[in-house]
Amino acid sequence: MTLPRRLLGAVVVSASAISLAVPGVAGATGPKAGDRTFQQTYPLASKLCASVAAGTEGKHLKRFATRVLADCTALQSSFTATQSTVLAARVALTAQIAADRAATTAACPTPNDQRPVCLQTRRQNKAALVTLRHQLVRAAHRYYRTIEASRDRFWKAIRALPGERHVHEDEPIPVLSS
Repeated sequence: MTLPRRLLGAVVVSASAISLAVPGVAGATGPKAGDRTFQQTYPLASKLCASVAAGTEGKHLKRFATRVLADCTALQSSFTATQSTVLAARVALTAQIAADRAATTAACPTPNDQRPVCLQTRRQNKAALVTLRHQLVRAAHRYYRTIEASRDRFWKAIRALPGERHVHEDEPIPVLSS
């Protein structure tokens, strides 16, 4: 292993460890796709599911408890799978972004270095970084679209039950187009 590769590996590991160890660095821009829990994402649905699971639901829902629990399980499993997918994508893409940045820094330690090798490294890594950032944004958009569709499906199923048209549902989750 050459010295620049060792240096690159050390920089990537250090940057990853610091971003995970310091909460302010990891969440400096607020919650990202996948950071919120099921209860934070679906506050009313999670309360409804908890009350049905505990047997403390309203009298209208008692006879539909099995159906509601099935809908709750579907919502929870969809959320968990979607959250796992976006978090895995974020970890992989963030690590690659850090590696590309570290490669640029290793090749060009000074910001204004105009050597041909620096110019070529910056040009190659800039294109790769743009692509990786777009992939990160697309993963977040898929996450929000999926959890909003799951929320909508869940509440449509609950409202379809006799006597439940009045129930308050969770606020829609903003979905940005990609």
